[in-house]
Amino acid sequence: MLLLLLVACGATPGEGERPAGVIVVSLDTLRADRLGAYGSARGLTPNLDRFAAEGVVIEEAYAQANETLPSHASLYTSRYPSELGVLDGPFVPRGDAPTLAAAFHAAGWQTAGFVAGGHLARGFGLAAGFTTYDDTAEWGSLRDTAPRALRWLDTNAAAGPFLLVVHGYDTHDRYLKPPPFGYALADAADVGLGAQAGRVPGGSSRVVGGHLASGLTAIEALALSRTRFDRGEGIQAVDPAAQPLGDRDVAHLAALYDGATAWMDACFGLFMAGLDARGLLDDVVVIVLSDHGEELGEHGAFEHRASLTDETLHVPWMVRLPGGAHGGRRVAGLVGLLDVAPTALDLAGVPIPTGARGASLRGALIDGDAVPARDVVFSEGALRLLSARGPRARLTAEGLGAGNPLGPALLEVAPVDGASLHLTGEPTEADALRTALVGWRRAMGAP
Repeated sequence: MLLLLLVACGATPGEGERPAGVIVVSLDTLRADRLGAYGSARGLTPNLDRFAAEGVVIEEAYAQANETLPSHASLYTSRYPSELGVLDGPFVPRGDAPTLAAAFHAAGWQTAGFVAGGHLARGFGLAAGFTTYDDTAEWGSLRDTAPRALRWLDTNAAAGPFLLVVHGYDTHDRYLKPPPFGYALADAADVGLGAQAGRVPGGSSRVVGGHLASGLTAIEALALSRTRFDRGEGIQAVDPAAQPLGDRDVAHLAALYDGATAWMDACFGLFMAGLDARGLLDDVVVIVLSDHGEELGEHGAFEHRASLTDETLHVPWMVRLPGGAHGGRRVAGLVGLLDVAPTALDLAGVPIPTGARGASLRGALIDGDAVPARDVVFSEGALRLLSARGPRARLTAEGLGAGNPLGPALLEVAPVDGASLHLTGEPTEADALRTALVGWRRAMGAP
């Protein structure tokens, strides 16, 4: 009753109190700019936009990695991916860093994860700390994982506080989703290259340098044959069968992605309705985020693995506090997914493990404080990629990954917009971002 009174007054649980649970919903491969809460006028996400109105929107959240496994490993542990495993090769996270689930479990909370298989399957090493870990929805949707999570709540919600993670690949390649969403915004009769790529799993991932490659092996060959990946330029040299896409093809694939976004939003809305029907929604903290975004033809590609850009790294992150307290608040300032675990733990009153690289945003969410001071957000990727994002620009290093012991020295002398460094945004930020990138890699040391 006390919790309900606090909620009715627009407050959140005070010191020493805790929510009934913390729910983390990971919407894999969702770009922030597809949500109305982040400025989209497409009307694709009415359920997420309602969630945003009842929650707190973190405006400038950036992922620390551009792939599902290292990004989730990073947000679970509040460590950089290169601290957890080797990025340029099969990424296998080491098990010595405390995880979000392990911290909750150690505090006596129930812990359950319902994930859509793929790179979050148990064999990839992220099940530690979860008492229940269901990964049987192979490359599945929230349509598959959310009902299982709700059934788990039916049995376990009353047994004490819980951490629940729910994940779906709804906006991941393949974008084409069931009717009426699949062709709601794209022409089902189209037979062009874009339509051909959109109909098969992995099809859109074969688009690089404005061309549809004959296979993913050709793209890997290009990545390995050059010091810099060159954003797919030169794909025809290693793949003469690659075909150029026209504007209509690009628009078709982007429209399929938008349909997938609408499908995902509908699945999310059903999950939220399920929480509400069980009387849980106003007693829990719900954290909604994406692990990374997706390029949709802006740089000649439809993918996320081969680039560190705002399209692949700017992600939605929204938090609904118990009772919808402080609904509509917006939090400005640079943050990273490194901050997710400290924030979730702090909101639950669970100790944050030592060694966390991120910081709790509890003060920003509840009191309207400024986010913890951070001038730059750093990200990493396979294919020897590093990036530093400041308030007005991004500096990306290609060919100088975290595993290169000479990386910091080379970053100091490499020309911007030369073979290795590329700047987007305000040109005057280049020197500061270079200094930050070099300092970060020196401080991190060899992986």
